[in-house]
Amino acid sequence: MLGDDFFRLAHDDGTGRPRLHAKALNVGCGAALLAELISTRHIEVDDTGVLIKNRQPPEDSLMHFVLDHLVKEEGRRHSVSTWLTFFSKDAATQIAERLLRGGHVRMTPVRKLGRQTGLLYIPVDSNQAARPWAVLSQLLRRHEPLAYNELALAGLAVATGLERWLLMDAPAETFDFLHNQVATLWPPMTCLLRYTHEVIGEAVLAHRHK
Repeated sequence: MLGDDFFRLAHDDGTGRPRLHAKALNVGCGAALLAELISTRHIEVDDTGVLIKNRQPPEDSLMHFVLDHLVKEEGRRHSVSTWLTFFSKDAATQIAERLLRGGHVRMTPVRKLGRQTGLLYIPVDSNQAARPWAVLSQLLRRHEPLAYNELALAGLAVATGLERWLLMDAPAETFDFLHNQVATLWPPMTCLLRYTHEVIGEAVLAHRHK
C-alpha cells in the first residue's frame, strides 16, 4: 500500500530510524493516507477541500478509519491543510501499527538515560523494507516510465524532501525527470502534494521561530 511504501522509504531499512525530521514525516504519512483514498477513488482533493466520491468502506481498516473521519466532517468543508495537520498527529504511528499487524516490523522502545523516549519499528526483512527505494530509484535513474503507485510515491518523496536521498549522487537531469514525471499525476494528487509541501514548510518555519 502507498502509505506502507512511503513509511518504508522514510525510514532506514535496517535500523528503522527516520530519514526525515518529525514534522515532514508526520505530514507525509498523513498525506500518504489521503493518497490511498485518492487512488481508490474514494475521495478527490482540490483547493476547496476534500471531496467524498465513494462512501463504500475500504477493506483496509486504517483506510476505513480515515474515510470515516472525512465523511463525519463533510459538511464543514475543512481545508486540505487542516486535514493534513489533523491526520499528521497519528499517521506515522497508525501506518507503523498496520505494518506491525502484518508482521513486517517489530516494535522496540528507544531509551535515553534509562527512560523510554519513543518507539522504533524495525523491519523484519530489510530487503522488503528497501524495495520501494530500490525500485523507484532505479526506474528514475534509467528514466523509465512509472506506474501510478510509483509515481505517487515519487510525488510524496518530492513533497517531503526525500528526493535528495532517493536520488543521491544522481545527475541533475535525473532530478528533472523526476519532477517532470510527478507533474503528470492526476490533478487531485498533485493538489494534495502541493498542500503537503506547504504544510511541512509552515510547520518547519513555525518551529524555527519558537
